[in-house]
Amino acid sequence: MTAAPAVLLAVAAELAKSAKDSLPKLQDGERIQREWLADGIYYRETQFNGEVFRSQYDFKQRKSRQIAVKMDVCD
Repeated sequence: MTAAPAVLLAVAAELAKSAKDSLPKLQDGERIQREWLADGIYYRETQFNGEVFRSQYDFKQRKSRQIAVKMDVCD
């Protein structure tokens, strides 16, 4: 691997760590459902006590927030 890709991978890893560290800590029993990056925002969706929560970290504003997500349940 040349130096440039190694540097880019290191920067990407540091940015991901920064985003994850800025999100609320997981509670005992809380499970990560999925994580993704879209439009400069890192998202993490978790489930805890039957509820789904979505946390996000905005790289441009360097801010995070968490919301409860209402899920439609089909019988």
